[in-house]
Amino acid sequence: MPFMDRESFIALLDKLGDPDDATCLAAAREIHQRMQAANLQWGDLLVSVDGGDGVEAPEGEPLDQPAQAAGDDYALIDRLLARSGLSDETRDELTGMRADIANGDFSERDRRYLQSLEARLTRQG
Repeated sequence: MPFMDRESFIALLDKLGDPDDATCLAAAREIHQRMQAANLQWGDLLVSVDGGDGVEAPEGEPLDQPAQAAGDDYALIDRLLARSGLSDETRDELTGMRADIANGDFSERDRRYLQSLEARLTRQG
């Protein structure tokens, strides 16, 4: 079952309130396993109240990101590049984004686009 199958993931979240502790624990462990398999953290899934991800950076400006965030972005790009069926244009764009991270030219807008691209591709496949 794919990690980003939205309906099954929401169903697991709903089980966290189940009165049966075993059901609740099994759901929590499945959620944890899926997030680890996808190399995601809660901050990758949750947005702040203002609709962003809680990291402030002017629109289009480079994000002063710690090494962990850059590593997460690299990992996401690598996961996307490993997918079959990507167009040459998308592969070039992702490769360019990798170079932008290395050069410090990767903005918060780029990160949101990258996460949105992953969500669209996951829904399609």
